[in-house]
Amino acid sequence: MSVFEVGPFRVPAGELRHDRLTATMSASGQIVGVPVSIMHGAEPGPVLLVTGATHGTEITGTRTLLKLIERIDPARLRGTLISVPVTNPLAFDRATYASPEDGIHMGMPCYWPSDPAGSPTLRIGAQIRTLFDVATHYIDLHNNAEPAVPMSMEFADECSSPEVREIQRAMAEAFGITPVLMTDPKDGTAERVGSVEGQPAAAASAHGIPGLMVELLDERGHQGYEAGVRGVLNVMSKLGMLADPVVPQLIERLHGSFTYHGVLTSLESGVLFPVCEPGTVVEQGNVVAHIVGMDGSVVEEVKMPVTGFVWAFLTTAPGGGSFAVPEGHAIGFVAAAGA
Repeated sequence: MSVFEVGPFRVPAGELRHDRLTATMSASGQIVGVPVSIMHGAEPGPVLLVTGATHGTEITGTRTLLKLIERIDPARLRGTLISVPVTNPLAFDRATYASPEDGIHMGMPCYWPSDPAGSPTLRIGAQIRTLFDVATHYIDLHNNAEPAVPMSMEFADECSSPEVREIQRAMAEAFGITPVLMTDPKDGTAERVGSVEGQPAAAASAHGIPGLMVELLDERGHQGYEAGVRGVLNVMSKLGMLADPVVPQLIERLHGSFTYHGVLTSLESGVLFPVCEPGTVVEQGNVVAHIVGMDGSVVEEVKMPVTGFVWAFLTTAPGGGSFAVPEGHAIGFVAAAGA
């Protein structure tokens, strides 16, 4: 029987092991480690790496992975599942989007190239990179807070080959929620929220590892993970890691094709009141949100720039905050239909 080896792990076939990658050290000398669970199947197959809490405030992926490993019997698994429930412990421990130590979050280029002698977050990235070096497929689990709708992100332009693109698309279809093709929009969004190519799933796809980024829903602060569990299990079934059939998702996906358009921006300041449900296809020019001033009047009607859907309305702090918005604030992400 084979043994799977990476970092401090040595996992016999048919077993599950938990350990930590030693990543960096705090000023007081505390070791900062990245928790990792590896389930090595009884039969050979793909190596699927799944990460959660890439951003420290987005922990629906963490819940997903903690529940996921309860649902899989290593004796029935083909291949290997590498689960990283907390990708950035520096941000996770203090409920911040990025690491307080250096202001870097793991959705930035931290893996290619990796920098084991860099700042604390880059050192974490260098340790996680060792997991990418043995992976054949990758899923990065994120989440938006309510109101939002689950969706997945495909990075066709970043794929290193047509074969990688085909597998990435198959993974998105199997996950079962609405996929959106991600390209850098022409409205300056990339400068505000980061370039598409910097995302870990895009970078993995550019280096021959089909990668999928998923935005789950932080539902009522503690739910939302079941769609993540079902989606990852579906992908594993599609890849031949599990004998179970691909099953329908908990939320109906939208029909048609969608491409990332950019962000909605408030021109006025006040309180954001969404007037449409995320995930609802809206015609160009229709109102999707109001900005209400302190006298209770609507000071701005935010209109849909294209026909498509809003997948999340944004708060004033990434991953959490309030809907009190200043002028010029990004208040929602938009996907265009039929593009």
